[in-house]
Amino acid sequence: MKTRLVTVGYAAAILLGLGWAAWAVLSAAGLEDLAGGWLGQDATVASVPRIGQLPWFGLMAAVAFYAIWQCLPQERTGLHHRLRPWVLGAVLCNALWVAFLERDRIGVSLVFGLLLLALLIRIVVMVGRTAALRQVDRWITRASFGLFAGWLSVIVLAETVAVTAHSGADAGSLMFKGACALAVLLLALFLSAVSFKNPMGIYLNAGALWVIGWIIADRYTGQSTSPGFATVLSVAAILMLLCLFSALRTRIRALRLPSQ
Repeated sequence: MKTRLVTVGYAAAILLGLGWAAWAVLSAAGLEDLAGGWLGQDATVASVPRIGQLPWFGLMAAVAFYAIWQCLPQERTGLHHRLRPWVLGAVLCNALWVAFLERDRIGVSLVFGLLLLALLIRIVVMVGRTAALRQVDRWITRASFGLFAGWLSVIVLAETVAVTAHSGADAGSLMFKGACALAVLLLALFLSAVSFKNPMGIYLNAGALWVIGWIIADRYTGQSTSPGFATVLSVAAILMLLCLFSALRTRIRALRLPSQ
């Protein structure tokens, strides 16, 4: 009985934190009005268009579903029990990340965004070291936190670029754009390698690829176009896509072997 109450209380705390974050986002002004406009869609070459930001709401729903699902009797021990403090910390950092961002405290927001990313990476490592006992666990636990971490890695990178520009850097200079392109390339190389090294790598790759893909499209067609930057990112996206498909094929083949 006590274990059940603790599990339900834990789920309620997660849902409360997610609800707080969602309320902060929905009740605030658009990003274009914050930090001198440096978070707007075309402020820098690394700016993320709205469609690239939208998965946040789906990811919040996925984490909320996970919080309810882990209350089931068969899910109260083992991995999900060990994940509790890390997930709760991630939910708190997520709420503070968006709350400070919507209050125009972009620097403080970035700190919590980096903490959130660190906690998600910790969760991803823990989940990756544990074999998925059921397919539902693969879709709920692995997909939720893997996609979240991959998506957030590019979002935090874009926010770092915005903070740098807000601090006085020349966002239109060739050196600034080159540094941004290099950062994305290094992230793409890392995620491409992780796609093969860790079971969670596929989800990390897919989450990041969504954001990078829409940044590329916006740099080709947006108000502040940068074809050179978009071309460099296209190379990174193609590499990630090839590694994603290859890792998926390898993983599917490995899953079929025991049944053959």
